Amino acid sequence: MRVILLTLVLVLAGCNSESDVLDPAKVPTGKGKIYGTLSEREMQCRLVKVEPSRDLQGAWSCIYDHPKSDVHDVVTVGESNMCPNMVFCDQR
Repeated sequence: MRVILLTLVLVLAGCNSESDVLDPAKVPTGKGKIYGTLSEREMQCRLVKVEPSRDLQGAWSCIYDHPKSDVHDVVTVGESNMCPNMVFCDQR
């Protein structure tokens, strides 16, 4: 009986360690790997057309009109209906 009581006391005392508390610096923020001004893009590009990808078989290319450039932005997706109407453009 003493062995069982001593085992219970040791197990319960071992569960109250402070190492189980989450460190606030390690909590996920949902921002991904890019921090700061790199991820802040205010310019939006409008969808121009959707066409089959030249590089990948079975994939589709969403072509977006960049307002500050003659060169279009291209995003490759798996299905033709996966292209959003507006995306945030790169900064040129």
